[in-house]
Amino acid sequence: MLTQAHSIKEIAPNTYEIGEFDCASIFLIIGRERALLIDTGIGIGDLKGLVEKLTDKPITLVLTHGHVDYIGGMAWFDEAYLNRADWFTMFNLSPTLEGRRSYADFIAKRSGLQYDYNPAVDIRPWPAIPRILPMEDGQSFDLGARTVTAYACSGHTAGSMVFLDDQSRILFAGDACNCNLLLASKPGTLGFVSIERALAGLQRIHAMHDRFEKLYNGHYDYRPFGEPLEDRVLSDAISCCTDLVKGNYTPERIPGMFPGSPERTVIRRGMVTVTYTEEGIHEEGKQTENR
Repeated sequence: MLTQAHSIKEIAPNTYEIGEFDCASIFLIIGRERALLIDTGIGIGDLKGLVEKLTDKPITLVLTHGHVDYIGGMAWFDEAYLNRADWFTMFNLSPTLEGRRSYADFIAKRSGLQYDYNPAVDIRPWPAIPRILPMEDGQSFDLGARTVTAYACSGHTAGSMVFLDDQSRILFAGDACNCNLLLASKPGTLGFVSIERALAGLQRIHAMHDRFEKLYNGHYDYRPFGEPLEDRVLSDAISCCTDLVKGNYTPERIPGMFPGSPERTVIRRGMVTVTYTEEGIHEEGKQTENR
């Protein structure tokens, strides 16, 4: 039998964080008529069966962005909403079984923990790619006496989206805002997003601060499971990107994210580390002179 031993915590009434064995966070928002599932992790075990134990409402699946640790479990749902700007990831870089298992193995080795799943059984090949539906900036999902609205927030990927729940006043940000912000795409590559553009996305979130009280990102390695990011994370991320755009920074070189990956260039401000490339700071791709 496939595992359903995911961590679960009700973070607000009818609002759940589902922890996928330290790989990613998945969020379930339940309204009067429908439920909204935000992301699917890398696809360990029987996520759909677990969600159906939490709600008997029809489920709408939305994806914050197109990376493997967020879309890896989507193949067991009939359809999913994703910003068109990330469709190239879906159709050209669909997660492989080997890649998904490798990611889970990396997380397990990093944590040093034993998890209640069997990679050979619980991380399965995709049966098919579900129907992908376009998701637009400002699109609302009416769940019945509860509305969740999607907003574009380019940065981590070109098609990154955040979701604002009007009932819980929680903003669900995926990888658009966290303590380890990866913004290292390069001009000329598919899906390039400059630091300037990422800064505009973060500032957009900040401009909505009177509409949300808590911000949850899509991993709980920089916050306790079930708890939101600290308030200062968003302002620290904005500070990092502002200093990069202005040239007010000293770069650091640190090890890559994964075993065997190259070193990365970062700056740090407060709680946040931003990974970037020098040529990717400005929209036009010009180099910045450090001060």
